[in-house]
Amino acid sequence: MIAIPAASCWGAAAMLLGRATDIAGVVAIAAGVGTASALALRRLTLAWVLVGVTIGATATALHLHALRTAVVSTLIGRRAPVPVEMTLVRDPVELTSAHGFRFVLAAATVSRVAGRPDRAPVTVLAHGGAWLGLLPGQRLRVQARIRAPRSGDPVAAVVLPVGDPLLVGRPPLWQRVAGRVRAAFRAATTQLPTDERGLVPGLVIGDTAAMPADLVEAFRSSGLTHLNAVSGENVAVVLATVGAVLRRTWAGRRTRAALALLAIVGFVVLARPSPSVLRAAVMGAIVVAGSLAGRRGHALPALAAAVIALISVDPFLARAPGFALSVLATAAIVVAARPVADRLSHRLPRPLAIAVAVPLVAQVACTPVLVAAFGQLSPWAVPANVLAAPAVAPATVAGVVCALLAVPLPAVASAVAWLAAVPAGWLALVARAFAAMPGAGLRLPTGVTALAAAGTAAMLAVLLAGGVRRQRRLRAMLGAWPP
Repeated sequence: MIAIPAASCWGAAAMLLGRATDIAGVVAIAAGVGTASALALRRLTLAWVLVGVTIGATATALHLHALRTAVVSTLIGRRAPVPVEMTLVRDPVELTSAHGFRFVLAAATVSRVAGRPDRAPVTVLAHGGAWLGLLPGQRLRVQARIRAPRSGDPVAAVVLPVGDPLLVGRPPLWQRVAGRVRAAFRAATTQLPTDERGLVPGLVIGDTAAMPADLVEAFRSSGLTHLNAVSGENVAVVLATVGAVLRRTWAGRRTRAALALLAIVGFVVLARPSPSVLRAAVMGAIVVAGSLAGRRGHALPALAAAVIALISVDPFLARAPGFALSVLATAAIVVAARPVADRLSHRLPRPLAIAVAVPLVAQVACTPVLVAAFGQLSPWAVPANVLAAPAVAPATVAGVVCALLAVPLPAVASAVAWLAAVPAGWLALVARAFAAMPGAGLRLPTGVTALAAAGTAAMLAVLLAGGVRRQRRLRAMLGAWPP
């Protein structure tokens, strides 16, 4: 039942983002009143829907109000630079624009601007090597110009620093440890072949900077993009491995749960919190907490609770393609993978039927988002994922072990990196092979029109398949007559 408010919470936040704060507030109040009325009339399904709308609209109204009343947003357009104090929340990355212009992109939270206290998320567009290598949690001061963000961006303003930043203190201990581990892990993979050197860090810590451009394109064309960076699948592998190890120790249930939660937090800090990682981490934490309370976690309620929790904290996730792909793929696997595998098992061995069903239902669920957001449609995604799936867990586990050993035992870590390189090399081989197949890399228009076209094509395919089945049944009946 919790799936109903999760869906309505997600939908309400997605529709209200970008609109006036007052509209979101009015919707939240109206939904709250409607919830009370539905409960009084014992319309429980409607009440669940309106509960979700209330949560999504309230979270959106509060976030939009906070962004639009932030001090930094009142300084947008001022010509003269102003003093800004802020804390980085992600690793700065160096990018190149379409015109060959290099710049540094970072995300930060402003704590003080123009001498006034503030707390608002901002995007930082900077220049110079002084920004590279800074860790999340690093506080700094800059002189900067303030500009308006793009419509729909989850920030209050864009900060354009003038000159290098002045560092204040040091990042938190856990960020320094994570930064050191990430650097040592990258060093441990430098001796790997080109494809593996870029792919192994991408699988474990989300660092795809060393991946060759043609390999990135091969993953996209073959429908394996979700594998060339950290995703919810990697979080699930780590959690399952930790659980399997702990079950063979003396640790009791509470100790195992605490260590599992610690492993989730540690992996998120190490890999950085992308939308899919956050979704998987929150879902895993809910399942672990349920097991600690003596209740067996069910995947769909845990997923729904994770959606509500994450959108309540950050309603802008409701429009993030990565979040949508992660949730839809997980929901499809939970709901439809087993029935599809049961149907396929009439013609295929059971293990192969499951191996085909999982990527099949995930790809079908994600196709509308892939088309609408990226114009991406890969006809080879299902067979490519079937062949790639067995290599994901070994590559992730070996990569995590390599990362853990990289600081205390760098020589051993370099040897373990080769163990991770074997399954990673298989992933690269599969991606390149299917990217070379006819029709791979198909590009479509993006937006609502493309979404409608993809939905229409899917409906026609279903109707055609149903028509073919009916014709077969009719021929079989006619062939059996007379008895």
